[in-house]
Amino acid sequence: MNVKERFTATLRFEETDRPFFMPSIGFWKETLDRWYGEGLPKYVINELVAVLYFNYDYWVPIPVGTHEQPGFFPPFARKTIEKGENWRIVRDGAGKVFKEFTDGSSSVPLFLEAPVKNMDDFRQLRWRLRPNMPGRAINPAWDIMNSFCAKQGLPLVVQFSGLFGFHRHLLGDEELMLAYYDMPDVIHAMSKAWVRLTRGTLRRMTKRYDITMVAFWEDMCFRNGPLISPKTFREFMTPYYREVIDDARENGIEFFQVDTDGDCTLVIPLFEEVGVNMLLPFEVQAGMDILKVREDHPKTAIFGGLDKRVLAETKDDIEEEVMSKVPAMLEQGGYFPAIDHAVPPDVSLKNFKFFLWLLKSRKVNVR
Repeated sequence: MNVKERFTATLRFEETDRPFFMPSIGFWKETLDRWYGEGLPKYVINELVAVLYFNYDYWVPIPVGTHEQPGFFPPFARKTIEKGENWRIVRDGAGKVFKEFTDGSSSVPLFLEAPVKNMDDFRQLRWRLRPNMPGRAINPAWDIMNSFCAKQGLPLVVQFSGLFGFHRHLLGDEELMLAYYDMPDVIHAMSKAWVRLTRGTLRRMTKRYDITMVAFWEDMCFRNGPLISPKTFREFMTPYYREVIDDARENGIEFFQVDTDGDCTLVIPLFEEVGVNMLLPFEVQAGMDILKVREDHPKTAIFGGLDKRVLAETKDDIEEEVMSKVPAMLEQGGYFPAIDHAVPPDVSLKNFKFFLWLLKSRKVNVR
């Protein structure tokens, strides 16, 4: 099997030659910095090279919207508003204002202001979300990526900001929570714009590119559950997701993934209802148990669910975590063995290599 065949077979709960090997969704910069002192070659300069170095299976992403911006095209011009000794306040391509450190550390920027405060603000920037903007759905670099995937047998994945993530980008977290009650008309207007953007872009892209999956960034859950109730989800998200996914299926796309951290127990069935068939990363520290998730959701593909914190412990701890979950999950199908996020910097290179060896060993792969 090539990588794409292995990927799609896993998503369909079919037999594969071996498990899809993508044991993390990335690496912290500080992790690679640490590993240089433990034997990692200096040419492994970033996450992309690390994925190749460790012989991951992987998919090739085309980012339309991401965790950093909702899909503005053109994006806002990045602008530095104020500077300090080791910090700066900037407006980014998503129109958000935040404070960030300038020492290169992997810290979360301090959010200060979102681009939308009312309907008038939204109307002024809505033109950046039109799906028919020249260059929106056709890109020379994407042509190359599409050809590369075809030749190498790799999945091509289009990335969008999911609907909750889209709302967050435009309004900010706290403002969004209030807007559900104070400005529902604005939320619905944004949702309709998201549908036009996502559906219209996908329609154009499917005519030119061989898209394997659509991935939505949401991050709509925290340690104790989702940030909105199922009732709010069904009112402000369900009909719009259904419209997008139903239309994409009619245009030949079979697989739809949602990325949300935290305890996503309550939203899994809601995403299943609208046609999502894969979720990640199932954070253990938020209480996610993939064996229980598989029991409750036998038809949804699962990526992740192995506790990343264990990789910083002993080899026995790593083996216990892997063996207590992975063989059973692989036996049931539809599972991508991986830790529950990127590899943190407290993990040694030696431990990580042991983890990779274990995932490939006959201990785990009983078939």
